[in-house]
Amino acid sequence: MNAKEIVSGIYVVKGKFADEFGFIASYLVVDDDEVLVIDPGTAGDPGKAILKAIKDLGLSPRKDVVGILCTHGHPDHIGGAARLHKATGAPVMIHRNDAELLRTPQLFIKERLRMDFAGRVAMKFDKSPLRVNFPGIEPDRFIEHGDTIRVGSTALTVILTGGHCSGHCVFYDATRKALFSGDEVNNFPNDPRKFYVDLTGSISAKLAAIEHLRTLDIEFLLPAHDVSHILRDVSLQFEEASNGVIQFQDFLLEHISLRGDADINQLTFDMIRARSIPVPQSNPALLPTTIQVTLKALEKAGLIRGSNDGVWHPA
Repeated sequence: MNAKEIVSGIYVVKGKFADEFGFIASYLVVDDDEVLVIDPGTAGDPGKAILKAIKDLGLSPRKDVVGILCTHGHPDHIGGAARLHKATGAPVMIHRNDAELLRTPQLFIKERLRMDFAGRVAMKFDKSPLRVNFPGIEPDRFIEHGDTIRVGSTALTVILTGGHCSGHCVFYDATRKALFSGDEVNNFPNDPRKFYVDLTGSISAKLAAIEHLRTLDIEFLLPAHDVSHILRDVSLQFEEASNGVIQFQDFLLEHISLRGDADINQLTFDMIRARSIPVPQSNPALLPTTIQVTLKALEKAGLIRGSNDGVWHPA
């Protein structure tokens, strides 16, 4: 069977191992002979395994899938949406802040990452889960903070977090005490401190979201790139994720103070060389993008100041 049951009515369908990104996971919520797919993955992974898992559960992809729900619009979460929609006819749902990526996937490369022309060209040959090799699709429904998504008698509450990117949402099943966290918590496997944000993301929103989510009654934390975390391990994941963001900010403040001034390229080099903070390495745009977003947040807080030449100074 392609799907593994985590808790009654919730199944995970894992794709192939994708190096730094771990396994790409899609989730099935099954209740009263209805199925909701959360995060359809890349263009090919988990791909057909999702349809097979639904059939293995004795359900029909065409008749019983009531929705395709996306936590956000990055390629490793929406790449499979068009094919899955074609196979099931189910409505595709996403927050309006990321709807543009669903319609026009190339905008992820053009507008969501800090990279020059050469970097954008290189992304065309990218083999990672972030490659854009799939058609766009019009969303059928915009989800909003506080919405309820129903499948059978199950109700999922939509929580807009907006840290990883401006349209990122997580979904909370209060009955099963389960949180589908997408990339907001445990962005990468094995180390909850490791993360990235795109250019629409927000460090302050990410921290605020983590602090809010840890107040919920959660026994099952279900990220898109990591193993499921249960019971006491859940609070540890939240704590480490929060620590990772704080350590990232502190590193930038410390190095700008020590150097007197620095640009993003220098800070990127410093952070990679220091090896004191876990950083994404599979795509060269992820770290400088996250640094840029963090620097702007620190400037807004009055802790540093930027100049027109792209150099950052102590406040």
